[in-house]
Amino acid sequence: MEKEKVLSLLQSADQLSLDEIEKYLSSNDKDIKHEAWNYVLKKAKYLPHSFLVSLLKFPDTGTRYRAWNSLPSFISEGLISVEETKSYKEYFIEMLRDSNLTVRFLSWYVTLKQILVLGIVNEEDIKKEKKYLIELLQIDEYKELVNELLSELKM
Repeated sequence: MEKEKVLSLLQSADQLSLDEIEKYLSSNDKDIKHEAWNYVLKKAKYLPHSFLVSLLKFPDTGTRYRAWNSLPSFISEGLISVEETKSYKEYFIEMLRDSNLTVRFLSWYVTLKQILVLGIVNEEDIKKEKKYLIELLQIDEYKELVNELLSELKM
């Protein structure tokens, strides 16, 4: 299906199959992936609990990042519990060392604080991954924010 039709479908569909949603969340096209995530957010309370939980370990780390970043709202809406997410923490920690540097940076800078506050990971878990944060200092656009984060985390 051509891109514009997929985007239109994602924006207007009442119900897509889980296979379709997964396919679009795994798309190489960033616009399709973004719109698929918007669909998930819009329909989250109607999607099976097991599907939402599976997003925390989704193979595509761009989508997995979005799931972890949305976790506080999923929890506050009663869709997922903090306790059950603790068994998936390694999937979050994997993103702290992801080869996709954007996913890695966003996981450290945007999502980590929320995950720490929820008690899903702890400071010991994070300190083991420090070298992956340090590697981000080599990228000019991240340097200032990484230094700020290192200071904030007392690393």
